[in-house]
Amino acid sequence: MYPFFELFGKSISTYWLSAMLGLVLALVLTLMRRRARCFSASTEDVILIVLCATMGAVIGAKMFQIIGYIIRDGRSAGFWTVEHWKQLMPGVGVFYGGLIGGFVAVLIYMYRSKLDFREVTDLLVPPVLLFHAFGRIGCFLAGCCYGHEAVWGIAFVHSNIAPNRVPLIPVQLFEAGFNLLFLVTLLVSRPERKCPGVLLPLYLMVYAISRFVLEFFRGDVGRGVYLLSTSQWVSLLIFPIGIMLLVWVKQKLNFSDPKELEEA
Repeated sequence: MYPFFELFGKSISTYWLSAMLGLVLALVLTLMRRRARCFSASTEDVILIVLCATMGAVIGAKMFQIIGYIIRDGRSAGFWTVEHWKQLMPGVGVFYGGLIGGFVAVLIYMYRSKLDFREVTDLLVPPVLLFHAFGRIGCFLAGCCYGHEAVWGIAFVHSNIAPNRVPLIPVQLFEAGFNLLFLVTLLVSRPERKCPGVLLPLYLMVYAISRFVLEFFRGDVGRGVYLLSTSQWVSLLIFPIGIMLLVWVKQKLNFSDPKELEEA
């Protein structure tokens, strides 16, 4: 809708403003949950984990974006020219790449700091949903990740990415709304109380299904390879990983100390 706005004579990206607001709110939510639930991780650990996740997400998102470009257009004439890459690189990146990159960075930090995997993932999943929702709102404002043309859609008028004055399905808002609804559901039901570590596998499975479905409504170019979109293939990989994690969490639950479960 409005990819930039003017502030004190400077042009500011609404996408990055939305993403930064989401990051700050995600950090606040993480610290609030740590204090309310008495997680063993210190405040310093929480802040460093969020910073590591952010850096890993940025690197992972950009790497997946580059890999996607190479798979799709690597053999085309002029693909490897400097001018072509100057046009490609300003993009934000691929969410799944950011999710995987951030997860790997957090895993490394947890291993080095000897933090409990289930506790940390239970702490981080709700803030990830919150951040992702704001990221998709930023996508809507910037006009990226847009949907197919539809009579009932929303038309952009200032986008440098989406076709302007053409009604498009607001897939970005659908995904943002889904993330917020899922976040509220987790915060209200708190399934981690009965099964510590369950939030990550639930998130992976539920998001994989929702992303697979939403991809059918995406209209931005370069979506797919081999029948499905790249994100749909990744979703098909992420879903069984979530199932395996759920099985592992359930097994850990069966061998947990009953007193520890009562305290949780």
